[in-house]
Amino acid sequence: MIVGLTGGMGAGKSLVAGTLARLLEFDVLDADIVCRDLLQQHMPGWQGIQEKWGPRFFDRTGQIDRPALRKALFGDPAVRKGVELILHPLVRQEIIIRAAQKRSALAGLVVEVPLLFEVGWQDDFDWIVVVYAERERCIQRIVRRDLVCLEEALGAVSAQIPLEEKALKADSVIENSGPLALTFLQVYHLARILKQRD
Repeated sequence: MIVGLTGGMGAGKSLVAGTLARLLEFDVLDADIVCRDLLQQHMPGWQGIQEKWGPRFFDRTGQIDRPALRKALFGDPAVRKGVELILHPLVRQEIIIRAAQKRSALAGLVVEVPLLFEVGWQDDFDWIVVVYAERERCIQRIVRRDLVCLEEALGAVSAQIPLEEKALKADSVIENSGPLALTFLQVYHLARILKQRD
């Protein structure tokens, strides 16, 4: 089984993905980490950014200037669209390859994809889980985790489809606004359901 897991920034996707994967004895593939790898020097994503914007998003050593790129992603829709056009096909190709490897080995995979519905990849997965948390809780977590100002956190949350909308499209929803014990209880229950389906 290939499980697609999504949710908003600050909802707690990584925590849920890791816990669910451990319970199912699946590997985890994080689309953000795939993106990060693609943006390493001379990798396809890095090359695409250089071809499109020249030196604009690079530091003196030739590495991507991540803070500058992130600021532009949330502040300039044209930059966001351009980066998505470069990275999304590359990330999807990697996910499809890894999923096919797992299927042929009769193994499972939990794939964490923050923008799963935004990019329309829902048909690539056997089961979709949305990690939900209240908007205010997500914003607090982003400010604390990423050490950004409130305005930047609001911009990041606003750039995505509202979590309520994502939840309605999911096969399962994990509510992660409250105590961790309740989150783990929901994930444990979901793992039991998925084991019966696998």
